[in-house]
Amino acid sequence: MAVIPLSRYVALDCEMVQCRSQLALARIAVVDYTGAEVYHSFVFVHPEDVTNYHTDITGITKSDLHGAPSFEIVQACVRELLADKIVVGHALFNDLAILQHRHVYEEMRDTALYYPLRERCNVHHEGQYPALRRVALEVLGRKIQCGSHCPLEDARATMDIFLSVREEYEAALASGDDVVAAVPG
Repeated sequence: MAVIPLSRYVALDCEMVQCRSQLALARIAVVDYTGAEVYHSFVFVHPEDVTNYHTDITGITKSDLHGAPSFEIVQACVRELLADKIVVGHALFNDLAILQHRHVYEEMRDTALYYPLRERCNVHHEGQYPALRRVALEVLGRKIQCGSHCPLEDARATMDIFLSVREEYEAALASGDDVVAAVPG
């Protein structure tokens, strides 16, 4: 099995606000394997479109989005950053969907869908996945999301969780083992 250089891994996390009939990307963070910030931005969402900022969860307020770059600018920047990278995330399918980005399946690592982490958190049913806060506490002994969610904190925690199981995860993928649950939904 060829060893994948750590520099190929980045972790991604997004926060969303509720608009009339859908969620909209409002904040995004990408970190490298050391947890260093690679990209972090709020995303402009027209205030008339927002029906709920979910500030208690996201920490996002109307003023945070004022003057932020457009979705199209953020999307283009992040797509460029993700090119040729292995993207790590927790419920990564949600983040990539809100970003409207299709990434090569073989270059995604989702800690919410990885069976050994799911079992460690006692989640056995398809269509369900453990909360990141629970996995971080169980695997890292780290409390996160004690207040509102910060995508930098969440991306860093996700990367640390992944790195703690990286060798087993990559070996299982290389051997063709079925180690990833189906995407909920």
